[in-house]
Amino acid sequence: MMAQHTILIVDDEANQRLMLTQALRTNDEREIATAASVSEAVEWLDTHNADLIITDYNMPSANGLALIAHVRQRALPARIILITAYYSPELQEAAQNLGVDHFLTKPVPLSLLRRLANDLSSPSASS
Repeated sequence: MMAQHTILIVDDEANQRLMLTQALRTNDEREIATAASVSEAVEWLDTHNADLIITDYNMPSANGLALIAHVRQRALPARIILITAYYSPELQEAAQNLGVDHFLTKPVPLSLLRRLANDLSSPSASS
């Protein structure tokens, strides 16, 4: 049986969460959870594990970098994709300093996002 992979999508916009969930939903063993804020995501991560976290950068009260910092401080093994409509070299550098796996700017091609999520599902031991 294939191991179940869990993806956490964090975005304050409901339509973005829905679009990403639908784009990433496959018929394999993949659970997709969503959170509308950094605090909601942190709360979810207190009781669940995510293999992949896809987070928006610009959200009210706390941004995606705060979430990434939290995940890294707790040494959670999740891979992280940061998505932003507000690209700047400073933001990209800050994200890289926090160990983000991918830094993508909106609009993100869904085919790219699917490929990155599917990389997660392929056994890395075989490469």
